[in-house]
Amino acid sequence: MPCPLSFPLRSFFILGALLLVGAALPAQESKTPALDIQKFVNEAIAAGKGEVIIPPGTWVLEKGLFLKDAKNVTIAGLDREACILKLPPVAYAECTQDTAAGGTEIPVTRLQNMKPGVRLRIEAPGAVDSFTKKPTNYHLAKVKAVAKDTLLLEEPLKYAVPAKTTIRDADAANVFEIRGATENVTIRNLTIDGGRAANDPVIHGHAELTGVHVAGPYTYEKGPTGPRIKGVTIDNCIIQNCFGRGVSFYSVENSSITRCTFMDISDEAINFDHFSENCVAKHNHIARARIGFELNDAIACIVEANEVRDCGIGVNLWRWCKQENGINEKNKILNNLFTGMEGNAVQFGKNTKDNEVKGNEIVNSGKNGISLNGTAQKAEGNQISGTKGKAVVE
Repeated sequence: MPCPLSFPLRSFFILGALLLVGAALPAQESKTPALDIQKFVNEAIAAGKGEVIIPPGTWVLEKGLFLKDAKNVTIAGLDREACILKLPPVAYAECTQDTAAGGTEIPVTRLQNMKPGVRLRIEAPGAVDSFTKKPTNYHLAKVKAVAKDTLLLEEPLKYAVPAKTTIRDADAANVFEIRGATENVTIRNLTIDGGRAANDPVIHGHAELTGVHVAGPYTYEKGPTGPRIKGVTIDNCIIQNCFGRGVSFYSVENSSITRCTFMDISDEAINFDHFSENCVAKHNHIARARIGFELNDAIACIVEANEVRDCGIGVNLWRWCKQENGINEKNKILNNLFTGMEGNAVQFGKNTKDNEVKGNEIVNSGKNGISLNGTAQKAEGNQISGTKGKAVVE
């Protein structure tokens, strides 16, 4: 779609009105603060509806874009390859030697973008988690100052930091963060770039450093604690270079991810997580993700007619929460192509039931084609070839 302007201004449409921001677009990346775009997003939310159009260019978002209690808001690019929303280079370091609890300094190497005041996520065992009753896989600290090859801390470490531990910003942004009583939000025709570069360390950002993170209210023990977010549409986007997920839904209903391309995702490309219900992923292309699709405590979600290549696992359906009924049920994996998975193409975990995998083509899996645990699972009409393990394991 051609740009509606004949001169190169930063242009945003909101509620049908043309707003011009700044001067001529630079040839390279724009360092325009996220607030320039966030301002128009906020105005659309406040108005109760609106469309924000992102012009061509690479827009580096220091804080990502935040939508809360948004209704009937669309954020769209004019051309998905030319309209790029991108996170800045990740803040991280690596501990160079074993550092005991009680210390106030961490010797580091590979130091990048660390600043005073940054809250650190230290990827080493921490406190016992109240839900799992096991130590968490991280603990926190805060940077007081950054010296050459050393992070100086505001308070003594509560837990040890082994040598080679990865340390990163615990509050790293997502490109999009969607919260609250949100309904009918559309994101389309954009490149959404998590900022991951070739020389960066292996970081699995989980719910941070994600392309689009959508989270309604819930707890592990009670399930949804308020109305789920609903009516989110992610369509015709390129989502790439994410340390976290490509798109992640938590406690979301009646939402869809369609016609998107996912590339180079350190965690899951598409994640239907705790208590997400009636969500659909259809006609997407996924390459080089740790997991193509993760369904964790999902309900009646559909993964259909997608192409998944060169990932660790194609589909992983499994249970985390302990509710007896209703979750991890009635999900459907239909008519997808999975080729070149390192592990199983499709796997259903324990304590899941009444899910279906049907009409899929599975080629050259490093383990099994389909691995079914749980009860009352259905596997029909799948074409499986070239697996190193078995076609179907039940």
